[in-house]
Parts: sequence; C-alpha cells; structure tokens
Amino acid sequence: MTHPPRTACLLDWHADAPYGLTVLGVPADRLTEAEEKAASALAGRPLPASWQGADPALRRRLVAACRPVPTTGLWHVSDDRPVTDERLARRDCLRALAAEWPGAEPLPADRTARLPGLTALVRLAALVCRMPPEAELDPDEDLLDVFDTYTVGGIPDDRV
Repeated sequence: MTHPPRTACLLDWHADAPYGLTVLGVPADRLTEAEEKAASALAGRPLPASWQGADPALRRRLVAACRPVPTTGLWHVSDDRPVTDERLARRDCLRALAAEWPGAEPLPADRTARLPGLTALVRLAALVCRMPPEAELDPDEDLLDVFDTYTVGGIPDDRV
C-alpha cells in the first residue's frame, strides 16, 4: 500500500482487550480543511456507542456527512493474542504502523486535542473496525467506504 509521504495522522488506541490501534491519515497541507469538514459532519450529531448496533439510518447519515472529509487513508490493527498485555500490544501495533505506513506522522496529543471533528471521525472508524468480520454493511452504511484506502488486520501470534 502506498501513502503520500506527508500524512498527518490521528491515532485512536482501544485500551480494552482486544487492543487495537486505528490511524486516520490526512494530507498535512489540508489538515485545517479536513478538521472543518469533519467538525461540520459530526458536530451536534448523535454518535453511536457501537457501529453494528446503531440504527442503519444513522449510519447512512454519518457516512454521507463524512464523505467530503479529505483523507489519505485509514489503518487499523488489533491485537487479541491471549498472552499479551496492553503495553506489549501498543508497542507491537505502533511497530506495525511504522513498518506498513512509513510516511505516517502521528500528531502530538496537544495538537490532536484541537481537532475534535477528526478525533470523532477516527473514533467512529475504530468502531467500524472492531465489528466482527462477518458483519455485512451496505456501502452507504459502511464508514470505511468513505476512505480511498484502508487496511484492517491483526498482529499475528508469532509476532515478537
């Protein structure tokens, strides 16, 4: 998978097992525009606690509202190995991100705090990525459908 070299990334860490890291990439030179569009799409809208359990009409509205947000991609990896702890899982997920998306430049927490729209978008995407793989959604209800490129996977058991 090829990503532009200057990609600003927002990270969402799922701290409950199975652990997971979701990364939203935005063109660094379009970060302000992306935040404005994400905030416009998500401000004042009810956000579900679960994507699979959300009303299909709500999913369709959120997907349609998020389509104009400029992104370079989405990456999600989960770690549900039985012998891992949160610290090890986070380390392995960050290593996998660096290996698979070398142009990713995670934004510092203080900067991310000033991007509530994009933060909400990456959290919603994380909800979609945590659904069971057998769950089928129509394209107009699948938030991943708004991204040109995305990767969803896991840390294999033999990963050190």
